[in-house]
Amino acid sequence: MRPELTDLLSMSHPVVVVTGDSGTGKSSLLVDHQIELSRGATIAPPPVTCAFDSGALQVAILDGLVSALVISMADRTAWRSIQNRLDTAGKEMVAKVGKSLATAVTQEVMAQVKARLGEHAGEGIAAFFKGLRQDTTADLRRDLQSRSDTNVVKLLVRLCDEVAAVLKRDVILAIDECQRLTKDDQRALASLSLAPPKRARFVIAWSSAAHETRTGLTRLRDTGCGELVVGGLSRADVETMLSRAGITNAHTDRVHFLSNGFPIIVEGLIGQLRSGGTLDEYTPPTAFIRSLEDALTRLPTETNIAARQLSVFELPPSESTIISYLDLTSTQWGVLRQSLERENILSINRNGQLWFHESRRSHLWTRMLSEGERFEIGQPAYSALLAQYRDEMTSSTGLMVPLAHTARFARDSQSSNPQLARILELTSAQLAVLASIIELEITHPTDDDRRWTPPETALIYAHNTFGADRGEALEALPVLLEREFVQTVNQAEQGSADPEVAATVSADPTDECHIVLHGQFQDVLGKTIIPQITGRIVYEHFEALRLESTLVLTDPDRSDAIEVIRRTENYPLHRFDPLRRTVCPMMAVWVDYGGQPISMGAIFNRDSNRKIAKRAALAVDEVSYGRRVKTVRTFEDQMTTIPSMRLFKAVYLATGRPVEGDREGTRNWQMANDGPPLPIREYAHRQITFTDILRTRLDNLEHEIYALREPRGAAVGQAPDDTYFFVELRGSTRVIEMTPAQIALLQDQLPFRFARLEHQLMLRPGERTHHITGRTQSVGLIDDPVVKMLNDFWEAAREFNKHQPRRRIKMHKGSLTQLVRDAHIRDTSLARTLSEQLTIGGARGHRPQHALRVAVHPGNASVPPLVAYTQPIGNPTDVQVRFAPRPTHPTDVDELHSQMFGEESEETIYGDTAQSGIAGLLGFATDEIELIE
Repeated sequence: MRPELTDLLSMSHPVVVVTGDSGTGKSSLLVDHQIELSRGATIAPPPVTCAFDSGALQVAILDGLVSALVISMADRTAWRSIQNRLDTAGKEMVAKVGKSLATAVTQEVMAQVKARLGEHAGEGIAAFFKGLRQDTTADLRRDLQSRSDTNVVKLLVRLCDEVAAVLKRDVILAIDECQRLTKDDQRALASLSLAPPKRARFVIAWSSAAHETRTGLTRLRDTGCGELVVGGLSRADVETMLSRAGITNAHTDRVHFLSNGFPIIVEGLIGQLRSGGTLDEYTPPTAFIRSLEDALTRLPTETNIAARQLSVFELPPSESTIISYLDLTSTQWGVLRQSLERENILSINRNGQLWFHESRRSHLWTRMLSEGERFEIGQPAYSALLAQYRDEMTSSTGLMVPLAHTARFARDSQSSNPQLARILELTSAQLAVLASIIELEITHPTDDDRRWTPPETALIYAHNTFGADRGEALEALPVLLEREFVQTVNQAEQGSADPEVAATVSADPTDECHIVLHGQFQDVLGKTIIPQITGRIVYEHFEALRLESTLVLTDPDRSDAIEVIRRTENYPLHRFDPLRRTVCPMMAVWVDYGGQPISMGAIFNRDSNRKIAKRAALAVDEVSYGRRVKTVRTFEDQMTTIPSMRLFKAVYLATGRPVEGDREGTRNWQMANDGPPLPIREYAHRQITFTDILRTRLDNLEHEIYALREPRGAAVGQAPDDTYFFVELRGSTRVIEMTPAQIALLQDQLPFRFARLEHQLMLRPGERTHHITGRTQSVGLIDDPVVKMLNDFWEAAREFNKHQPRRRIKMHKGSLTQLVRDAHIRDTSLARTLSEQLTIGGARGHRPQHALRVAVHPGNASVPPLVAYTQPIGNPTDVQVRFAPRPTHPTDVDELHSQMFGEESEETIYGDTAQSGIAGLLGFATDEIELIE
């Protein structure tokens, strides 16, 4: 319910006038008012609309009275009472209207009631109607609806009162478009307000935009009637209208600004959008803009010219700017302003100042003024706005869009500043890419002058955040480079052919090009651009992280944990403490900023600093620059090592085939497949299945290091030269076979290939490319795809482990037994799943399960700590760990095993020093654990 309706329902004046500009919804307000009242005991027929004819007021009251009688549902007794009351009222008014006219009025009322009720009218009204003499008053009845008569109005009002008295119910008539009434009818209405009815009430609507009838409205106000001024709908109401029409709320602010909430304009703008048009192409109703045209013709020449000059401004400039721009004194401007307000040209409150309704202003500026007039006005208006912006920097940010609009007509400024002219020529896609580069810009943590933006991230951001078409965004970046809006700053990291870029437009907030460019961003993209948003997010929302750390690195993307760790190691003076010879703790923080991921890595002197920063970071869930900032998760290193070899152990148990390193000793793990090379699609599918299995089998730390928090897919293809391309996809488990054109794109090393691929692959929402690898193998894909992934995981684990505290393993029977048991069950369970769901090394299907027998010697002066173990066929839960007495002296692992388990085993006995043996049993490399007593 509109607030105005609530106010109107609460008013009890006998006559209430609802005023407002054209299109503010006065008519719909009257309708809603009558509906609300009719839900109770009040008789409130639908509103009647005045015609332009003489006598329109009495016709409207007559129609309203008839409607009230029709809906009253009076019985025979009530009709008899109505007859008596109407007869009495007519006799009392004979002196003023004459006997015949009084009878004619009564006859006309009842004739219309009968016509509405039909031939089967109630018995009471039928008898009443027969009792009226109708033959001698036909001409007078016709005359009732063709000429104005104040006394007839009074008689009809009296009849309304009598009907209300008989029915013992209030009668409220609503009359719309009263500004159409003739002067005589307007006077009659004022008289009605001076001598109001006792039981009946009148609610009338009067458009304040009508100039000719303002005297009548003023006269009516002078009688002391109630008045309700109707303005526009609120932003929330406009949003509701758009939502009901199936229009996205992204248009709410613009629709509200263009319409000022006037329902008739809002409905027109909705129709424009639903028909596929743009808001700027909308043409307001003729009656709405005619009031402006008529008002301008009534103005003196000087005031008319001033109105035209002011129409360039969408928002009112400051008074000092207007005075300077129009070359007036304050007094002259005051007189001129009152003239414009009196003619309803300045009628909308904008920032506490009356200004043009935007639809009327736009009509005046774009349709009534010639192009020559616009360019004549444009330059001085632009200069005036620019001066105001610079003088009032803290309070004039709302001028950016008007400045960008006005700059299009500032020929002199464009001629003297070519970059300004080029800014105004940028397309929406080019603006989106440039905005993304500015917003995602990263500064070097130790050198503020070094700035850059990853171009692929910016192109993707332009699509996801600003809605730019992927293809148009790709075409935009070379244009921006050519027109010197951006420049390359350095070669990108290894593995990418793309140089990083930085914007060249001045960051000085007073610079002319900076101001107009950001106005273009707001106007075309509908968003305020926040330069270096990742750094601002850290500064404004992660203060504890910034203060407790020695270094914070940000990346406007969803980086893997191992990638964040690598970045921190590029700053050894922060990452490593040479005095204590230790690795400083670090923490990764992943943030969601309105759907855009931000990855941060922070380095700390001590773990206590990190704990404070982590607690504060996890609490971040706020709104910044209109978007939600929320910490998604954190990750800490300097915790412990992870078992880098355990997946190899599971694969061995699943296949019975060992995984081997290459002969050069670089530990490039591999396993050759028997048979023909695998098709590339099958190769990728096995890798995806493998990672999908691991996502449910590994712990949280392994998930982070192996980047398994998201599903993995692949786009694959084979080039004519036997180069196999694998494009890792995130957020998907699909395998996409690339076309020859897409493969050629990768082979030609074209710039921005990640973004080009995302465009050409037509990825689904949530899917993105992550990494591209190419391998030339003339013999085909004979290596095992699962082992290839094992090699990648092993490299990540070793890279992570090299700076982690080694896992501490107690040489205590109870704790060691539990660790060995858990690791064996874990690895055999994974092995069984792998054997059932994957072909690895040519093997698939159920394999025998293995129990575990472990003999441990704690060591003494002559015997080092030893471990010997076998894996006999059996239940994986059958794990036995036995400790030899310390004084014993087994000569080797075979003897140790036989001492502890008695019989000579037919199974292969594995063994080594305790450090190596226990590491192998738990899935670690030897240097990844530390044995403690």
